[in-house]
Amino acid sequence: MVFFYQFLLGLICSSLVAGSAYLLRWLSLSGAAAAAICGTIIIAFGPWYSIFLVGLFFASSGFISHFKKIANDLVVKGSRRDAVQVLANLAPSLLALIGYASFNNETYLWAFIVGIASCTADTWGSEIGVLSKKAPRNLLTGKKLPAGLSGGVSLLGTSASLAGSGCIVLLLIVCLWLSGQPLPLNNLLWVFLLGFSGSIIDSLLGATIQVRYQCTVCHQFTEQKTHHQQPTKKVHGYAVITNEAVNFLSNLVIVGIACFFLN
Repeated sequence: MVFFYQFLLGLICSSLVAGSAYLLRWLSLSGAAAAAICGTIIIAFGPWYSIFLVGLFFASSGFISHFKKIANDLVVKGSRRDAVQVLANLAPSLLALIGYASFNNETYLWAFIVGIASCTADTWGSEIGVLSKKAPRNLLTGKKLPAGLSGGVSLLGTSASLAGSGCIVLLLIVCLWLSGQPLPLNNLLWVFLLGFSGSIIDSLLGATIQVRYQCTVCHQFTEQKTHHQQPTKKVHGYAVITNEAVNFLSNLVIVGIACFFLN
């Protein structure tokens, strides 16, 4: 049973953290509001350490997102996450966490953790990957892509994805140890592997169905509808499948897979 004071505590703590992220320019105003709501739900429905896992995702993402400014002329969003981006990353995990609280089934808790590991792996991979000195390759065709464009993978980005998923697992191990709980090594391994796999699914969707445009001036591929102050031409994917839609779908798929494998 979730009590009123848990929601109140969650709202206060989450608002303070989200407000700080807004002041640090990691979140937009709408992103901060969405993060506060998500944090309230996480504190109210999840175990004590769940908010720290999400906190690691947001803090690390906000810190390294400044690296992505290199590719800001190719992608739609800047370094400040808005409400759509926050919810695209967290909504599937929140559904799993609510399922855990509603049915007292730890499978949903593990699915929630996998979802956070997947978000972290994908964010680290995409935002650190743009620093690669070698151009990323299309996951399916192997052709070179501009840095920062969805669907591309690089050795640096892949390594960062592995590190992101691994950091969530390491923090989880510390939290379980502090709680005096046993360490289920099999589940921890699944969290690591599925978290990393979420970033691969994201790249796969980005390479197949995500919308891509081409600038009519410089002929550069981009995710923006305008480039050089001119309308771009859609050359790939579906207009409704934006980067946020891909994030949501990949997280939804990996959370669903986690429910199956960790049952």
